[in-house]
Amino acid sequence: MNCSRKSNSWDVLKNFESEVRGLETSQIITLISGVGIGAILSAILVFVNNSKRNQLDYITKERSEWRKNIKLIIVDLLNGENRESAVNSLRTQINPYGYCRNIKYTNEYYMKDGHIWDLLNDFDYSEEKSQKLIQYLRLLLKYDWERSKNEVRINNNFLWNFLRWGLIILNLIMLFWAGNVNNEVNMYLSLFSVILLFLQPSLIKLLSKLNSDSPKEKTILILTSLVGFVSPHLYSLYLIFILLDFYNLFKLNFLVNIFLLIFMLIIISSELLLIYQIFNIDYKYISQIKKIEKNRTDLELKYYEIYNLNYRLKQKLWDIKYNITKEDVNKLKKEQIKIRKKLNKKLK
Repeated sequence: MNCSRKSNSWDVLKNFESEVRGLETSQIITLISGVGIGAILSAILVFVNNSKRNQLDYITKERSEWRKNIKLIIVDLLNGENRESAVNSLRTQINPYGYCRNIKYTNEYYMKDGHIWDLLNDFDYSEEKSQKLIQYLRLLLKYDWERSKNEVRINNNFLWNFLRWGLIILNLIMLFWAGNVNNEVNMYLSLFSVILLFLQPSLIKLLSKLNSDSPKEKTILILTSLVGFVSPHLYSLYLIFILLDFYNLFKLNFLVNIFLLIFMLIIISSELLLIYQIFNIDYKYISQIKKIEKNRTDLELKYYEIYNLNYRLKQKLWDIKYNITKEDVNKLKKEQIKIRKKLNKKLK
């Protein structure tokens, strides 16, 4: 019995050896390099996934602690006994970038807690202002909770992740094929697409933090969407056409073209929906804050609209006026030379 098993094992090894010897050197190198690249990529993916999971756990824990602290502050404000210590504690919990903002009542102003800072700067611990502050903090808690749920949805959206990983695999196939036939253009394009497709969840979170009021951040939003989402999808669509035509799987007729375009539209629309959901949370949060501030008159709103515009124009004038030129740099260099000469004379 043992002898027969040994002989079978020996036969398998012999067959494997003969097959390996039958391969050309270039084929063996290609096989080894393919396995090596696959192992490296899988190791990188495992490392990145573990890092993301650890980072997410840490952020979740920190945000949970932050929400707990805000709830305790609300309780102290409601009791009316420890309001001063509650307000002092609150100053350490809200966004410091919202303190004394020059531009008022924009989306960025609200998202950086500017409305809370303005209330705290004029806080007299009265019942009216305490209740207003409590309303702000309740909205802030609700907003943070909804945002946390939405961020989890990004990672758990089955359809989007299924399609995205399908495109990653497609581009990896092209990457190996292009590497074997020395097609550098497609090799770099497929590698670039794999990286972008892999980073898309992080890009969505990044885009959701942009301020839609800012022209610069609007430009960043458009460019990132085109580069990070549209470009890898268009290249993947091109790959599907190439592979179908190369292997004669389907004739590239009108129906197939329409199906592939619909497939890409589903992916892009699902991503746009995810971004919209995040932006929609911001919009709801800001609109609820504005309801609390409904006593502000139209004249006040008009005043701050003109004030914000004037401030932006002044900033542009300031930037132009104090724009550093080559002449300024040369003047400083000459001044530096003179100072060194004087210093050398004194040292002698």
